[in-house]
This record gives sequence, C-alpha cells and structure tokens, in this order.
Amino acid sequence: MRIEKDALGEMNLPDDAYYGIQSLRCAENHNVTDHTFRELRQIQTALAEIKMACAAANYRIGALSQEKAEAIIHACEEMRRGNFADQFPINIWRSHGTGANMNANEVLANRANELLTGHKGYDTVHPNTHVNMCQSSNDVYPTVQSIVFYRMIGDVLDSVELLENSLGRRALEFKDAVRLGRTCLQDAVPNTFGQVFGGWQHMIWRLRVRLQDFREGCRSVPLGATVLGTGMGQMPGYGEAVMKELSSVLGWQVYWPVWDKEVIEDSAVFDSMQNCDETMVLAGLLKALCCAAARIAKDLCVYASGPDHGFNEIFLQPYEGRRPSFIPELMIELMQRSVAFDQVATLTVNENDGDEAINDSASFVNAMELLESMKNAFALFSVHCIDTLKINESHAKENAEMSTSLATMVSALFGYEIGTKIAHKAWEEGISCKEAALKEGLISSEVADELFDPLKLTNRHELTAMFQKYGNFRKIK
Repeated sequence: MRIEKDALGEMNLPDDAYYGIQSLRCAENHNVTDHTFRELRQIQTALAEIKMACAAANYRIGALSQEKAEAIIHACEEMRRGNFADQFPINIWRSHGTGANMNANEVLANRANELLTGHKGYDTVHPNTHVNMCQSSNDVYPTVQSIVFYRMIGDVLDSVELLENSLGRRALEFKDAVRLGRTCLQDAVPNTFGQVFGGWQHMIWRLRVRLQDFREGCRSVPLGATVLGTGMGQMPGYGEAVMKELSSVLGWQVYWPVWDKEVIEDSAVFDSMQNCDETMVLAGLLKALCCAAARIAKDLCVYASGPDHGFNEIFLQPYEGRRPSFIPELMIELMQRSVAFDQVATLTVNENDGDEAINDSASFVNAMELLESMKNAFALFSVHCIDTLKINESHAKENAEMSTSLATMVSALFGYEIGTKIAHKAWEEGISCKEAALKEGLISSEVADELFDPLKLTNRHELTAMFQKYGNFRKIK
C-alpha cells in the first residue's frame, strides 16, 4: 500500500493503482452502482487525447518542460491504447466530469512520474500543476463529450446509410410490385412496394443529413475556456496551440466556438459553457431516426401479418432461429428507448445553474448507450430484415385488382355517382371494378384493360397520358 494525502487528510491506495486520492474519494463518496468509467473506453480515449494535446501545447508555448511534456504524452499514448482501462473507479452516474478529469490527471501523473523517477507519486509531475495545466474540468469534459459524440455519431451514420442504401436497392427491385395502398388501414388506391420503400429511403436520408449536420457541430470545442469561459489560468498562446495540437492528435479539425454576430466577445464560448441544450437537440435527432425505423418496422409487421387472416403481402425471414418479426420488434424497442432518453435530455437542460452547464453524466452515458445500440440495430435491420424480405407479389397484386378503390377511375371519367354505383356492384357481386364497368357497358374490354391496370394507376405520368387518351369518355364538365 502507498499513502497519499490532500487537504482532507490521508488515504491508503494499492501499490499497483495509478489513480490517486481524489479518485478514491470520489469513488467512495458516490458508490451508487457497479458501473464505473472502467466500462467507458471511449471517454478514457478522449481524455487521453485531450491531455496529450494540452501537454504538447504547453510545451510549445514554453509553459511545460520538454522532459515532463514527453513523459505525460507517453503516458497519454498508453492510456489511449487502453493500458489503464481498469484504473477508473469513478462511478459513471456522478461527478459531472470533475471526477473523471481528476482520475485521468492522477493516472497520467503517476505514470509520468514512474517513467521519470521509477516510482509513482507527484514529486516530479503533479496531476493539477502539470497534467491539468491551463485546463478545468469545465472545459475538458465538454470537449470529451464532443469527441465521443463525433466518433459514435459517425458509426451510427454508417449504419443509417446502410439502411438507406438497402431501402433504395429494394425500392428499385420492387418498382413494379403492385399493392393496395391503405389509409387508416382502409383500402385506398394502388401503389407499388417500390414507392413505399422509396418513401422510406427518403425519410431515412433526410434524417441522416440532419444528424450529419449535428455531428459537424461537434468539431466546435471549448478547450481553453477553463472554468466559465474567460480562460482564466491559461498561458499566453495556449488557446491557439491547443486547437492545433488536438486537431493533429484526433486526425480531424476542431475549432474554438465562434459567432460572427456576437456583440460580446466569445459569446459562443460562454454559450457552450453555460448551456447543454445540444444534448436535447441530439436526443431529438436520435429519437426521430429511431421512430422512423420503428415506423418502417411496424409497417413491415402489418404487411407480413397472416398468413391466412392478415395482409400476407411480405415474407419476413427468421433471424438465428427466432421468429421473423424479431428484428422489427427490436427496432420498436429501440424507439421506446430513444423516447426515454429524450425525456432525460430535456430534464438535463433544467439542471444548469446560472454560469455553468452541468454536464450530467446520466444523459451523456445514456446517449452513448443509445448510439451504440443504434449502430448495431440499424445494421441488423438492414442486413437481416430489409435485405432478406420477400414480396408476395401475386397476392398483393390480387388485393389491388379486387379493391373497390379502383372505381376512382370511373368517378374521374363519368362522375361520382356512377363511380359509386360501380363500387357497390363490385362489392355486392364479389367482382372487380373492371368487371363491373364492363357489365354496365361503360367501356370496352380493351379500354378497361388499360384504365384498370393497377400498375399504370400507380404512375402519375401514365395517369396523365390515359386521361389525355380517353378524354372523350369524360362526361363531367
């Protein structure tokens, strides 16, 4: 065991522990669950990258010696590789980032000292003085959140695009697969499964673009703002240097929050420090995507209902021995989770105090869990549901051909009353509207074949051409 002390006294720590007294106090004071930052490698990685960039920036501006900077950077590289994954005992449901930041500072300081002196301790590299130089938990943790979100949203976008592309492929494949459209589950006019899938594809595309725009906003980070946004405690030149170093470490450009309409300098920075409504915006975007996927899943379940007393228009394939509806039901459950997260994020906005946004760990961790679930679920939905389903084309076409909704064509040419008469005749005699129109002698067989072709009735250009061709039949003026 080794002894560490702070303003509150002394505590014993295991010899092999790289975390220190502040981490231990935080872990003991908030020991409410078994879930700790040991589980959140994404956060550990982001912390390591930030500390690496800060050490490099402080060396560049002459605030930190080369020897100490190199030792800290070496320790950061090890943390980035996951060498200290088990050294984060802080509970994830508390600390608002302060505990996690200090946990990282202590781990890196102990390792840097070990590299320089052969033993743990803070006699050469101190967690606050050196590792946390020019920083505050208040600017470090929001930067962590932005980095984690940027990466995880990128993974989700890949899976969402996979679904988008799958829907597009199936839309093209089903472009001539006629079905009976329905409004409020009541018979409507024909359309094609291609049109249905194409509409779904566009819905997923526009929501993906909105999430992509949000992700780009995650490049704006307040690192260098320190406690409240004023930058108190940072050395001259640090702000510019740390943005360059962090961009280099991450491999993508990050930048200081700016606003070209500001009347007070750094208004965008103070906004980023005071407010956390961006989590609520993200929650809304994720909820919209999950609800969109759930809507598709619900429709598929309806179309696949049967086989004898349901729609029976789509065949869903089993997944790993489970029932065919397993993956669509998974998407519906994901939607329910997204709605719950949206409520948590809304409450988070109300937890802010006057000067600082409380980066609530609950909403951050919930967002990470939802993003991870979405990445996996959207890919499953694409590969094992959309890509494998089949259309019961003959049955779907029969439903469209036998629907009384085709009397709409009669109404358009001969008026509502005659159209209604044809619909009633078809219903009462159990025949198609085409057959009813022929029985009434309204049109010839050749004309009926074209006017009641359900595939042509799904194409607005074909419809326009038919009305032009058979305009002389029209009795309405």
